[in-house]
Amino acid sequence: MGQQETVKQKLFYGWVITGAVFLILGMAYGAQYSFGVFFPSLTEEFNWNRESLAGAFSLYTFMYSILGVILGRLSDRFGPRIVLTLGSICLGMGIGLISQVKAIWHLYVYYGLLASWGMSAAYFTANPTIVKWFIEKRGLALGLAQSGLGLGIIIVPQVTGVLITAFGWRAASVILGGAVFLVLFTMAFFLIGHPEKMGLQPDGRQNKPFGGSQGVAQAASSKEVTWSPAEAIRTKSFWLLTSVFFSTWIFVFLPLVHLVIFGMDIGLSRGSAITALSVLGGSSTLGRLATGFISDRIGRRKALIVCISLQVFSWLWVMGTNTSWMLLFFAAAFGFSYGGVSTLFPAIVGDYFGRLQAASVIGIIFAVASPSAAIGPLIAGYIHDATGGYHYAFLLGVLTNLLSLSLMFISKPPQRKP
Repeated sequence: MGQQETVKQKLFYGWVITGAVFLILGMAYGAQYSFGVFFPSLTEEFNWNRESLAGAFSLYTFMYSILGVILGRLSDRFGPRIVLTLGSICLGMGIGLISQVKAIWHLYVYYGLLASWGMSAAYFTANPTIVKWFIEKRGLALGLAQSGLGLGIIIVPQVTGVLITAFGWRAASVILGGAVFLVLFTMAFFLIGHPEKMGLQPDGRQNKPFGGSQGVAQAASSKEVTWSPAEAIRTKSFWLLTSVFFSTWIFVFLPLVHLVIFGMDIGLSRGSAITALSVLGGSSTLGRLATGFISDRIGRRKALIVCISLQVFSWLWVMGTNTSWMLLFFAAAFGFSYGGVSTLFPAIVGDYFGRLQAASVIGIIFAVASPSAAIGPLIAGYIHDATGGYHYAFLLGVLTNLLSLSLMFISKPPQRKP
């Protein structure tokens, strides 16, 4: 009886890991989206311009992107647990030390350099671990896990705003940093790199012969093709996929940094503008769940085309936004598409190049493509300071996503040469 219960526990462990990743992404990305909530307070106290403040976030984005090459490789080699444990310290300290900022370069060091290590560790232990534990239900599992990200974007910035109002922005950063450390440090102990370490196959199968449909499914997973990072980067598919994400990510963090202050620019209160950010988070949760589930049925490529098309529409919409309901509609549309693209990124990389070295391949693509996300908030800040508005930044969002959409139409999985 006890042995049967042990087997059942193992069979469900993939979903336990999914729950842990849910909390990891929710806390890490919720804290990341809270940077925009600190934005008005920093502007008021230090009178720094928006380009300078956005530069700190751009450095943070650039660093946690390029660190993917290192941390993805370390996660594949040593397992996600130790990488995330160290990352929880870096991210928690980096956010907490914002309380000590007295000059702009302090923000660049604490947030841009230190916190970025922790954020990169969270991403490259969380998503690749899900990819390794699931094949048939990969989209659903990633959608469920990444819905924590959306929930975090809804809750954490709102709580941060309340903390700033009650205790001031310096105390709020200490409390937020401590919460991030506790959640990530605790969840690290639940992560196991791949199911074979527990005597299982992907999707919770036991590592022994089965009859019937499960036997067929296990046989299929045993024939899974895995590309090494060195092999992957020699393929046209790798560079097309990298270009797709490079283009769509250039302005993906513009709303994260500028949405709250843009809402205030068009006449909303700070609370109403933060609500728009929460709507974006809630919609991204729906986008992750729906897109992950649907992509298991229609394919990752078609689902990604739909999401990028919606992102083009959302940038067109915000160009004419000047009321509360229009900003909320933008937040909902952009959030859904952003959530879908985020879920499909690790899933489609796993589909194209296999799961066993997924963290390494995802890390390389992320390191090449994701630094583009550091450009958008900086460009938007520069455009605002130069023109007094964000119109041209939104137009660039339309153009870069149209480029991404055209590349996605010609992207295909790689084929091994005989």
